[in-house]
Amino acid sequence: MENLTKQQLTLSRIQLIADISQTAQCNPKEFLVVMSLISELAGQALTGEDQDALCYHGSPDEAH
Repeated sequence: MENLTKQQLTLSRIQLIADISQTAQCNPKEFLVVMSLISELAGQALTGEDQDALCYHGSPDEAH
């Protein structure tokens, strides 16, 4: 449950950063900083299992 709360907090922060950057109409350099922040936060929120699940596009029940 604690992991879910941490992910929710991180996603809220990512959304806030993205929303502010859209309304502020950042210049290209500021936009790169914003994308770096979002990437860093997302990377901290995802566990190894989460990243593996994102790379796998099928379900475990499907035959290959």
